Amino acid sequence: TPSKCTKLSSQDMRTAVIFLAALASASAFAPSSVLPTQMGKPAAFSPALRTARVAPQPMALKAQKESFEISDGTPFDLNPLVAGISFLGWVVPTLLPSNIPLYGGKGLTGAFFTSIQTNLANFPAPPGMTDPFWLLCFIWHSGLFATLIFGSIGYNGYARK
Repeated sequence: TPSKCTKLSSQDMRTAVIFLAALASASAFAPSSVLPTQMGKPAAFSPALRTARVAPQPMALKAQKESFEISDGTPFDLNPLVAGISFLGWVVPTLLPSNIPLYGGKGLTGAFFTSIQTNLANFPAPPGMTDPFWLLCFIWHSGLFATLIFGSIGYNGYARK
């Protein structure tokens, strides 16, 4: 029947697209010995993720301090104390009671945790799309991440003066 052929071809097309996407993404992480070469030199289509080679080092069980750079040569310090203070700087003020109807007379954090507790009581079933949980989750996490980012920027900007 024609419907089986159409269904089969759309399934085959979907499989082919997934296979090609997996193949394309896997080549970016493949070792250089797998990539095609010309006369011992890498081929012209070298993936973008292969910009630098790092000499292999023996594995060691020692803690290393991660260092990040905002731009070339500008270090960015990730201080856990700043993250902790920024977290408290967001959570403590949002615990204060509010007159916003969405919060039900509670603060944002209290309303968000109450919403989590209510939804956990119905655990196997996820919250509905119109459940206030999603809006509270978005607002709470947006504020938290903004506070963490601004705290890190302020700390790193002040440290460079």
